[in-house]
Amino acid sequence: MAKAAEYLLELEKNDFRILQAIEVGMRTSEYVSLETIVEFSKLRVDQVIHRLDKLHFLELIFRWKGNYLGYQLTHHGYDVLAFRALSERDSIVAIGLPIGRGKESDVFLAYNATQEVLVAKIHRVGRPSFQRSKKLRSYIGKRSHLNWLYKSRLSAEREFQGLEIAHKIKAKTPRAIDHNRHIIIMEFFEGKELVESSAIKKPLALFNGIISEIRKLVVEGGIVHGDLSAYNVIITPENDFLLIDFPQFEPMDHPNSHELLLRDITNICKFFKRKYKLQANPQEIFKQIIAEYEEKLQKKTKRKKG
Repeated sequence: MAKAAEYLLELEKNDFRILQAIEVGMRTSEYVSLETIVEFSKLRVDQVIHRLDKLHFLELIFRWKGNYLGYQLTHHGYDVLAFRALSERDSIVAIGLPIGRGKESDVFLAYNATQEVLVAKIHRVGRPSFQRSKKLRSYIGKRSHLNWLYKSRLSAEREFQGLEIAHKIKAKTPRAIDHNRHIIIMEFFEGKELVESSAIKKPLALFNGIISEIRKLVVEGGIVHGDLSAYNVIITPENDFLLIDFPQFEPMDHPNSHELLLRDITNICKFFKRKYKLQANPQEIFKQIIAEYEEKLQKKTKRKKG
């Protein structure tokens, strides 16, 4: 991302047209031919060839030599397109230091036009195997051709949607501000993952708080986090907490929502039992939350009929 921000000022309008042409071509092909780039960019062949050499040198595209000469965006090239769109909306104007790296994301400090500190999360769903990501994510559906650009974009869109729902019910999550392609801009937050936090003074209060937030997401928001564990609960410097990483959330009417909810609760119970010797029954907590959710659903149905 730092490289994308650095190169943004070096690129000209036609450079972006070529990057966008390759992006569009990658929707249907792994590598995009010169002819396709010319067609989509509306530039002359000589203009395209000259700029392809420049973009390849800057490592914004990858040149493949096989049955034909083809091109593909690199992570840096895709970052450039997203960063440009976000900067044009003044959502961010600068990228700062990296503050985190996960299996499927990179996280950086970012700044808007008023120098407010924000967080930029860049989804990199291409890191694990496609088969695994396909099994875990319902939003991918039955699509047979999905390159890493589109998978990362879908992941970011999904997480942004989940964070917006969580924000509406005032759940303890970072507030999502904007997104483009595979990048989400969020309000600044800091802290340690629960799994790395060793100075929890009141573990029972923290446990109850996390379970309460799970309940709020389900009963008030109608969603389940879907991938909750001690790795995506952040303990803040103020000894509060935030739930993060929502790309695998599901609505409660999804066929797997109950299974995902029980798994989320079980993950949290196991962690607190192992580290703090707290005893809790995941099944009982699950039943209570589902009972509350169904009761609220019934009341809502009655109001509609009335």
